[in-house]
Amino acid sequence: MSGPAHFIVATAGHVDHGKSALIKALTGTDPDRLPEEKARGITIDLGFAHLELPSPTSSSSIHVGIVDVPGHEDFVKNMVAGVGSVDLALLVVAADDGWMPQTEEHLQILTYAGVRRAVVSLTKADLAEDEAATVAEVLQRLKGSAFAEAPIVPTSVLTGRGLDALKATLAKELSEASLSRDIGKPRLAVDRVFTLPGTGTVVTGTLAGGTLQSGQPVVIQPGGHHARIRRIQSHGHDVDASGPSTRTALNLADVNAAEGIGRGDVITLADLGGSSDCLDVLLEISPRASRSLKDGVRVRVHYGSANVPAHVSYAMPCDGMSLYGPVAP
Repeated sequence: MSGPAHFIVATAGHVDHGKSALIKALTGTDPDRLPEEKARGITIDLGFAHLELPSPTSSSSIHVGIVDVPGHEDFVKNMVAGVGSVDLALLVVAADDGWMPQTEEHLQILTYAGVRRAVVSLTKADLAEDEAATVAEVLQRLKGSAFAEAPIVPTSVLTGRGLDALKATLAKELSEASLSRDIGKPRLAVDRVFTLPGTGTVVTGTLAGGTLQSGQPVVIQPGGHHARIRRIQSHGHDVDASGPSTRTALNLADVNAAEGIGRGDVITLADLGGSSDCLDVLLEISPRASRSLKDGVRVRVHYGSANVPAHVSYAMPCDGMSLYGPVAP
């Protein structure tokens, strides 16, 4: 790697297995920001943190944008919104509970999202009655998945055990990962929108496909609203430009939050074309899934940070594992 490398890591795992506590221990940032999250003691919406790691292969650093996702089954749609542009998954399994229903569900979601690299943190290792047995169970559960070879690192936020080892493992895995390409087609899937006094509308998301620059005109899809980037921040620092696999905050001029901009919208360039309401897609059914898809079935489509209803208007089996057909809202 030459110069700082940027990657996105998303947590995954069952509710109350210590994802947010682990991120706070690693970064010093509490990703649970909502009052209801503090009151209930669980993650409800997406949280974000930044971690800088030394590269094991060069003198440069690795900048990691961390997306902390909910583990509770009631907030799966929020979890899916956070794993659209992920370079590596941090799969969290509590040593005292082991593999649980949402662990499996999150594993399948990560597989569908195309994530192919993971590190497993065996949290609450200080509470494990039989750590070796839990590790063996995790290895068995991962067998046959894209994460079958994922390293497993026992950790404890109470004792500090394994935190440095986890950072080193993350750095090693990311140093071996491919950097996201800049193909000149920037797309920022919006996951948060808010208004700051004296600043105006701010949107955040993970940038993919290209670079956005301060002062650049952009368009908000699918509504087609035009705006201009007044200011860019990444992890709390002003920058002139932001590139792929970077957590990015855009202060937008000529638009306000009341115009309907929200999670699921995409900030992009006007000359990249408009939106579409019909897609030809290849639907791959995981062998771990318990259901099949039928012609005409109603589905939810997750793209970027969007979550919209749709139906499969035509389905044809392909090689016994796939279905092909247009999907229209």
